[in-house]
Amino acid sequence: MFTAIQQIAERRIEEAMKSGRGPDLSHWKNKPLPLDDDMANVPPHLRIAYKILRNAGYVPEEVALQKEISRLEDLLDGCTDEKIKIEQMKKLDFLRFKLDTKMGKKLHFDSDSPYYSKVVDRISPKAR
Repeated sequence: MFTAIQQIAERRIEEAMKSGRGPDLSHWKNKPLPLDDDMANVPPHLRIAYKILRNAGYVPEEVALQKEISRLEDLLDGCTDEKIKIEQMKKLDFLRFKLDTKMGKKLHFDSDSPYYSKVVDRISPKAR
């Protein structure tokens, strides 16, 4: 059963098609619609879920982290206050670390790392 709005829409579409005012869709006749290129790497059973999330405005955490890193880098370029700059650089380092771990990159933690001595001191057995 059609509602009044659906009937009006159908009638206007038919009128446009008869008068030739509508878009030329003849090249789509008996052909499948094109696939979403951004869904090519998503398994078929997950595509609907991904599409729903995308349409709802969900952004994966990795993308959000990349945007925040870019925003902080831009902020640092124009920053003149040294104290704020140092705080933002620490935050930027943390966000890069978080993104690297989310992306599955291995953590390289050697004696050249600025946190190496702090970690070693914390996990070393204390002298009694």
